[in-house]
Amino acid sequence: MKIIRRGFALSMLIIAWPVFANDAPPSDASIRELLTLTRSEELLNGMKPQLDAMVSASINQVSRGSQATPERQAVIDRMREKMVAAFDDSFNFESMQMITLRVYQATYTQDEVDGLIAFYKTPPGQALINKHPLMMQNTMAEMQTLMRPVTQRMIQIKSDAEQEIKALSARK
Repeated sequence: MKIIRRGFALSMLIIAWPVFANDAPPSDASIRELLTLTRSEELLNGMKPQLDAMVSASINQVSRGSQATPERQAVIDRMREKMVAAFDDSFNFESMQMITLRVYQATYTQDEVDGLIAFYKTPPGQALINKHPLMMQNTMAEMQTLMRPVTQRMIQIKSDAEQEIKALSARK
């Protein structure tokens, strides 16, 4: 009879287990821990030199290798700095962290985030983190849609720089 009662109690516990699961949205603290484990800020900051190189390449393409006067080069350099700053303003770690908090809380449960934290502490989890930069390169292509407002700002910065260059030419 004891065996039957224990079996019944065990089966009830197994059936009721999902009720005890923590399916609440994850806490900010647990998501931040996950972001720290995955070195998210380091990865975002690692993309900045790539962005600077992309902006410089774009500017070089527009100037088509023509030799700029020192004054024109100064305007072009300021334009590049403003474009990179525009990106930094919109895609800094704090703003990306706020987006991540909202998305993770809408997507994952606390138990799932706890499981992810446990996973990222393992050797396979660390391997995934170490290969993350390559994945981020591929993600950059997908982020084009997020850059539309920044692109509009860059177009305005470029237009302002072109007007400065025209004004310099008019003075000579």
